[in-house]
Amino acid sequence: MVQAHITSFGFGGQNGGGGGFLGSVKRALALIAAFGVGALVLVAAGVVAIATAIVGVIIAFVAMLLRFGAFRTSSRRASPRSEMGADGVLEARRTARGWTVDG
Repeated sequence: MVQAHITSFGFGGQNGGGGGFLGSVKRALALIAAFGVGALVLVAAGVVAIATAIVGVIIAFVAMLLRFGAFRTSSRRASPRSEMGADGVLEARRTARGWTVDG
């Protein structure tokens, strides 16, 4: 005759019983470990979310700097100082072929 030894939740025990005090301690430790792993996953997700937000703010800040910096430098490059008036404004007039800048 074959006799099977049934354990509860894989923590030992005798003949399918509750496992005694040692089984209860092992189950409690397994439950604490499961909560610890869950907490670590939540903390990691929070860190990733905060890092993503910080990177997004940095990208937006750099984009604003490039946008406003490029706006100022492009107007300087497009109009050399020799063609500018005394106040820094170009003098232009309409002709038959389009606009022309007086020098």
